[in-house]
Amino acid sequence: DLQTSVLKVTYDRFKQVFGEDEFIVVGFSHEDIFSAAVLKAIESLTAQLEDIDEVKEVISLTNVEYIEGKDFNFIVRPLVEEIPENAEALQEIKERSLNTPLINRNIVFQEGNGAIFLIRTKSHQDDEAYDARLVQKVKDVLDNQDVINKEAFHLASWVITDVNMSSFMNQDMALFMPLTYLMIIILLLVFLRRIVPVVISIITVSICLLWTMAALYLVGGAMSPMTSILSPLIMALAVSDCIHIFTDFLKQERSAVPVKHVVQNTLRRLWVPCFLTSLTTAIGFASLSLSEIPPIRHFGQAAAIGMLIEFVLAMSLIPLGIYFFRNSKSLKAPFKRAVSPLERVVGRLGNVIPDIRYFISGLAVLLVILSILGAARIEVETDLINYFREDTEVYQDARFVDQELGGVNTIEVSLQAKEVDAFLKPGNLKIVEGIADYLRKKGEVTKVMAMTSFLKQMNKSFHNENQEYYTLPDSRQLTAQYLFIYGGDEMYNFVTSDYDWARVSARITEHNSSEIQDFIIDLQQYIERECPDCGLDIRVTGKTYLVNKLLDRIVSSQINTLTTAFAIIFVILFIVFRSLKLGLLSLIPNSLPILFILGVMGFLGIPLNTATAIIAAVAIGIAVDDTIHYLSQYQREREKGESVGQAALIAMKIKGVPICTTSLILVGGFGILVFSHFVPTIQFGFLSALVMVFALISDILILPALLALGSKTK
Repeated sequence: DLQTSVLKVTYDRFKQVFGEDEFIVVGFSHEDIFSAAVLKAIESLTAQLEDIDEVKEVISLTNVEYIEGKDFNFIVRPLVEEIPENAEALQEIKERSLNTPLINRNIVFQEGNGAIFLIRTKSHQDDEAYDARLVQKVKDVLDNQDVINKEAFHLASWVITDVNMSSFMNQDMALFMPLTYLMIIILLLVFLRRIVPVVISIITVSICLLWTMAALYLVGGAMSPMTSILSPLIMALAVSDCIHIFTDFLKQERSAVPVKHVVQNTLRRLWVPCFLTSLTTAIGFASLSLSEIPPIRHFGQAAAIGMLIEFVLAMSLIPLGIYFFRNSKSLKAPFKRAVSPLERVVGRLGNVIPDIRYFISGLAVLLVILSILGAARIEVETDLINYFREDTEVYQDARFVDQELGGVNTIEVSLQAKEVDAFLKPGNLKIVEGIADYLRKKGEVTKVMAMTSFLKQMNKSFHNENQEYYTLPDSRQLTAQYLFIYGGDEMYNFVTSDYDWARVSARITEHNSSEIQDFIIDLQQYIERECPDCGLDIRVTGKTYLVNKLLDRIVSSQINTLTTAFAIIFVILFIVFRSLKLGLLSLIPNSLPILFILGVMGFLGIPLNTATAIIAAVAIGIAVDDTIHYLSQYQREREKGESVGQAALIAMKIKGVPICTTSLILVGGFGILVFSHFVPTIQFGFLSALVMVFALISDILILPALLALGSKTK
């Protein structure tokens, strides 16, 4: 939308002026970091890292700028020009590091027991392999030295997060596919008990998966943590129609009737409910195409196309497969009535539900109340670091850097003036320093850098390191004099050479998206309150800010997509059932699973994030499938003249087993996702499997109980 576009344009212009705000922090601890051997290793590693093609510059303990003061003068030089061997000189380097605000907790850990390499990257638009290539080269450099323990290095940044997401996504794909195939084959063998239907089903599922992945490519999508769940999801959904078709086909007498006629009878009964289930599921997925985030949009579009493909394949490939294997024993064998344990359970449920319909209805009401209480406790959370399990290296490295250095995420404040040399004026410098001071007082902020940080150090050094002069210059002339003497480069990462655009960079340890959002709101209110008519264009920006805004909009947009999907699906149900009563009744078993899962999320403390936010839109399309099959059979029985209670009982006995079977397959398909490397994917798999369980309970218990209410006939 317009707001997102404005934020993106602002951020892009900011990067063009100040360079990428994405960087890599390589932190390491060492018991004697200021020894000659370690300093030589740091110097060597700095040179090697700077030789990497993708690296713009590297700031480390040996080359970081140090402003050394003399009487009414100062010089800017590297902290370590030559590495000394004597203990006294090494101790002096340590003291300078720990006593200089520009270095302490910026390049050196606060206690002096560790340091970092700050690796600034070059611009790399349209180079998708850039990040992975850069990270690998950095790791190679660190591995090819033997002074510092390799285990002591910890890499953290947005770049590291993105690279690890891609790596884990590929591992997930390699794991999900075989597990899903194994699960489907086992369940099909258990429920169908015949090899030929299993083979036909697997072929159908495989072709559907292939075409769905082709659809993902055609809609402009690419593999991502979001689209990595597409394959097990589509496979589990595609097998559902196979189960319904083969269950109906195998229950018919086939020994004395041509197979073609049996197939025709099966398709005549099932094509409408199968089409409706595919359509409603596709609508649930298609609602995600309203998302502003490309991976979610592409996931929804590809999955919706996949469900329509699945219907076409089920109605064509399965009949062709049956005809091809028409002479096989498993398809030609006479129908033998054998009641499975699952059928016995379903039959008993069908018989007992009318007697306990009031108890079931009351229990459903109680669960609704509890779910509402739980849903009220849900919090929005989009902390990308928490997307990784705690035992992963990327998670542990990020927490190490947070603890020792105060984090790598930054909130950037852009201050743009209309005239050259605007930031030589004391008034504008006070505005910059006011924002910096405000940020320093925030608990989430561990380090603030701005051009004023350098000017205060210059002023102090100019006055023979007198701490009383650690203030801004009191005149434009003095500021200009300091800048004339300053011969370094680092300050110009925070102000342009024309002094018409400045930047305040605040390093934060906070990852919680809601806390960051509150932080940003407070900062913006301070700027509006203190600088209403200062003549500067002041904006909050940076990748952390932009990602926070986008992730927040992901969650809010999914609420809109759910509403859209909900409305479209149930308009279709009203039309299909041609009954206001059945249309309204179908709302209940399909609304309850979503409400129940929101309650579970609230009570278990599972946040609403980019993965869990789409569960409702996906679930509403899937959960309605069993309702359609059940109510379609119920309507057929009513049209035959059966009473309400008897029609509900017959529908349960005919459709109960396939409903349970397909639900269990979907539970298994979603359950496979708990083996993911990503916490949101694990949450998505667990909650989606739970939704299918709730949907099954709603369809085989609550829906028949509601139909039985007011009916005197069992």
